[in-house]
Amino acid sequence: MTRKIFTNTRERWRQQNVNSAFARLRKLIPTHPPDKKLSKNETLRLAMKYINFLVKVLGEQGLQQTGGGASGNLLELLPQAPHLPGPEGRSLPDGGAAPSPCPGYHAS
Repeated sequence: MTRKIFTNTRERWRQQNVNSAFARLRKLIPTHPPDKKLSKNETLRLAMKYINFLVKVLGEQGLQQTGGGASGNLLELLPQAPHLPGPEGRSLPDGGAAPSPCPGYHAS
């Protein structure tokens, strides 16, 4: 009986930690409307899209500063995974403004 109580307490503590981590992550992800409550699944999916978007923006800035594919490219430092695009074949739309990863979101 004591072990079951301990296990339940530990699981409640673990779940509270997971929930608080998701709450912190939700605050970092831009959404439209800004107060939209995302599910855990939506939070993870949108976080992946947002991270990939930021990696792309940083990579584009690095390519622009070095004048092409010169060494010093930020994306060369990151481990490549299927969800992280490589540095080749990307360009910013005319005007240099990067598209938002979130539909309807406009950074100010």
